[in-house]
Amino acid sequence: MKSSAVPFPSPIERVQKRLLWLAGAFLLVYAILLTLAPAVKVRGTGFELEWRHWLGWLIWAVGFGILHHFSRRLAFEADHYLLPLVALLTGWGILTIFRLDFLLGLRQALWLVIGLGVVAYLIRREGFLQFLKQYRVLWLVGGLMLTALTLVFGTYPGGEGPRLWLGCCGIYLQPSEPLKLLLVVFLASYLAEKPLSQAKRLRLILPTLVLLALAIALLLIQRDLGTATLFILIYTLTLYLATGETKVLLFAGGALLFAGVAGVFAIDVVRYRVESWLNPWADPSGRSYQIIQSLIAIASGAVLGSGPGVGFPSVVPVAASDFIFTAIAEETGLIGVIGLLLAYALFLVRGIRIALFASRQYHRYLAAGVVAYFTSQVVLILAGNLRVLPLTGVTLPFLSYGGSSLLTSLLAAALLYSVSRDVREEPAPLYTVNAYLHLFTAGLILLGGLALVVGWWAVVRQDVLTARFDNPRQYLYDRYVQRGSIVDRNGEILVHSVGMPGHYQRVWVYPELANTLGYNHPLYGKTGLEASMNAYLRGLQGVPSSLIWWNRLLYSQPPVGLDVRITIDEPIQRAADALMGNHQGGLVVLNAQSGEILALVSHPTFDPNRLGETWQEIISDPRAPLVNRAVQGQYPVGSALAPLILLGSVNKTPLPEFPQELTAPCGLRPENSTWNAALSQGCSSALEFLLRAFFPTELDRFMRSLGLDRGYSLPIPVAAPQYRLAESPAQMMQLENWLQGSPLQMAVAVSALSNQGVLPSPSLVQAVHTPHQGWVVINRPFSSQVVSASVAQQAQQFLAMPGQLYWQTVAVVGKEQKITWMLGGTTREWKGAPVVIAGVLEEEDPQRAQEWLAVLFETILNSR
Repeated sequence: MKSSAVPFPSPIERVQKRLLWLAGAFLLVYAILLTLAPAVKVRGTGFELEWRHWLGWLIWAVGFGILHHFSRRLAFEADHYLLPLVALLTGWGILTIFRLDFLLGLRQALWLVIGLGVVAYLIRREGFLQFLKQYRVLWLVGGLMLTALTLVFGTYPGGEGPRLWLGCCGIYLQPSEPLKLLLVVFLASYLAEKPLSQAKRLRLILPTLVLLALAIALLLIQRDLGTATLFILIYTLTLYLATGETKVLLFAGGALLFAGVAGVFAIDVVRYRVESWLNPWADPSGRSYQIIQSLIAIASGAVLGSGPGVGFPSVVPVAASDFIFTAIAEETGLIGVIGLLLAYALFLVRGIRIALFASRQYHRYLAAGVVAYFTSQVVLILAGNLRVLPLTGVTLPFLSYGGSSLLTSLLAAALLYSVSRDVREEPAPLYTVNAYLHLFTAGLILLGGLALVVGWWAVVRQDVLTARFDNPRQYLYDRYVQRGSIVDRNGEILVHSVGMPGHYQRVWVYPELANTLGYNHPLYGKTGLEASMNAYLRGLQGVPSSLIWWNRLLYSQPPVGLDVRITIDEPIQRAADALMGNHQGGLVVLNAQSGEILALVSHPTFDPNRLGETWQEIISDPRAPLVNRAVQGQYPVGSALAPLILLGSVNKTPLPEFPQELTAPCGLRPENSTWNAALSQGCSSALEFLLRAFFPTELDRFMRSLGLDRGYSLPIPVAAPQYRLAESPAQMMQLENWLQGSPLQMAVAVSALSNQGVLPSPSLVQAVHTPHQGWVVINRPFSSQVVSASVAQQAQQFLAMPGQLYWQTVAVVGKEQKITWMLGGTTREWKGAPVVIAGVLEEEDPQRAQEWLAVLFETILNSR
């Protein structure tokens, strides 16, 4: 029974009206949250509310209000869930697109007006389904011809990209979008007219196969692989629903598998997408960038989401179109995703019901085809976003940006709505009910499975994904939430964040220390202390978990970062940097008692404040300014081992009288022939004498006790030394082959001379300033006794500088490329904490090295 007008609201009409009000209420709240989002992101300071998306909401509300009025007057028997579902999905998409890009949102809103106008016109024409059936071949051929025109006149609205659109005067149409719907119409009308008996089945479907092959050929030439896959799925599912033959599914599955394998070898786009699907982690900044960023966005949404307008979904490429699902997942979380999937599931349920109760076979196949079309497209796009399947490039019905996509989705919904209007007391005979039940069950299982996959990425893998170095939200948080400062041992700021919420900038006050402090850049990542102490600096560690949870709930941001105090002494560091100047080398000043590093010098260095401008220059510089020479340099030690060999010799037995012939070669010419002069000036012949006399078997054990065979753990990258055991006396004399190490390695080793024979463990970070306890020490160094205090003091006497409070050794090492080692430390006459210095000058200049030691020790002694 039909009715063209109802004087009073019917029960069905009241249900539709209430559901539309619910959809409107949801979108109204969503729009209000989008308006308030700027205030939330900057925590209520210096913000401007966002209003522009209200234009999209208003267009949506007026458009669907008018459409509801038409449907109430003309569609007494129509399905009362369809219009509210379409309204909800379309409005959600409009607001999301407006939130991502206002101009794209405005375009989408205009297409919505056009689409709703066409739908309102069509649902008033009761015979338009028959009109489509009557000219099915003309419609399909016309669609194929339009698609073929893109091979010649095709363009891309964004400039560079696949030329799948026809455009004129700023208006673009993607013919492959309505072509999908035209295929559904053709198949439904053709199959309804042809009784597919077992004997004649192949002959009857042959024309449809020819047209399908032609359409797929066009799409493959265009490289529109996602639409080609969708065509195969629509054709297969529609044919299966008409015949009930499982062989159709098996044949299509085999064809898709064969086409996929062939495409991997024959089409580069397919190969790249499959590679990115199988192992996206191998190339996260290249071909896999989209899928990696999609997964990070989903993980960032977690269960509750960041909140509408509060997240950063725009960092995912093509977020308004191919990846609009990830934008929704990030800002509404797992709960929002489940709601979205339930909406699509309800669409599937209502579509299958409409098909089962259709009064004509043509209408049944038409409804079934539309359901197959929507379900296949939803599963394909979501599975691609979730890395269940390779990316296909199709759009999400009703939500994704694209006028062609939105118009096609609305037309498909209009077809389904019109079929639901034409209801009789007896539905058309149904011979393949199991096929419909199978499609219904499979669709719900697939949508449920996708919800579980979202849970996997958003809950189980959340911490791993959000902590990745290529998660740009870590750097975006730094713009909105103040990052902790790094200060020296005296509280002098070395690096801090300045500005206001939303505009914070990281400033390196002492950029000469860049190799230690590191950099924090959205393109080039984090290094140094900025990387290792990120959890404290970003407020993710050292603060109560309740505070972290509260900030995530309210702002979807971490708390304010904690300040970190390091062991560097800025005046000593500045003095050492001034000495190194334009020379190349590395130097360490170490508190020999506590192991605290007072200065770390590495030249050449770089300025983190100008990293974006100078990056290419930095990485192409042959002097390798990114290498921290003080802790990562691998220098041959050679005769610079003099203090350590002396220490071991004294530990074993008193030294004999100095042989007069042992005065060359030396770093500096000794003023007299004494052990003091020879060893402090790096005379290798003196070292060889000690080795022969005192170290026939115990050298390796003693060197290992000084830590020369192992690296040290610091919150910055440290290179382990290259230590080789001498297997013969001849090899023992080849000092430069024993050890290649860094200034840090030698500084720790020679600490035993100044620290009464005790070897400390080096440390760089001292404390963290927590909200409730103030400065909390986080480093607990340990030490080990290597030799007795008396032995260490005896060794000091052999190396002490006359009239000074320090000992020293200067040695020139190397054959082809000579370097100069400088080692020194305070003597027992010094009343403060013992200090040692170890450095390398990448040139032959022992005189300069000796002068530097004198200046540095004067600076150190005057600062205590």
